[in-house]
Amino acid sequence: MEQKAINPKNIENVHRLKERLGEAKAIVLVDYKGISVQEDTDLRCKFRDNNVDYFVAKNTLLKLAAKDLSLEGLDEYLVGPTAVAVSKEDEIIPSKLISDFMKSLPDEKDFFKFKVGIIDNQLMDVQELEKIVKLPSRQELLAQVVRGLNSPIFGLVYTLNSILRKLVLVLNEIKNKQQS
Repeated sequence: MEQKAINPKNIENVHRLKERLGEAKAIVLVDYKGISVQEDTDLRCKFRDNNVDYFVAKNTLLKLAAKDLSLEGLDEYLVGPTAVAVSKEDEIIPSKLISDFMKSLPDEKDFFKFKVGIIDNQLMDVQELEKIVKLPSRQELLAQVVRGLNSPIFGLVYTLNSILRKLVLVLNEIKNKQQS
């Protein structure tokens, strides 16, 4: 059987895909069929605002790029139209943005769906992605940590202030007794 020559353009596309997927903290694949151009444009704007790379790619090229990057288990999900959301900064934001977008779609448009995700090199199915969406964002988690660290300090300052206030009141009472 004669093998087809590999198109140099496809080699270039696989190389570009590897650059886009390499060093990613989160990769989320979605079935994007059924959304309008306007909805897709709105979604792309939200991704851009959050430094998430969002693109549509051919499944065969994605398979080759994933194989070269040692991303295991994607082949079975690379069927039908596939869009990819990649974040090199935040593990949760691509899933969260996609989930929020799916909630904003009318009920009759239930085509746009998660396929699979890779977060910190671990394959996540739809149920795991939906659990991750419920987690607070990185910024919210950092705010909670700062609040947790500030709480004891605030308590200490409040306690010391109340002790000083009581001392001033006692000294004031002693002064009033001595004057009378």
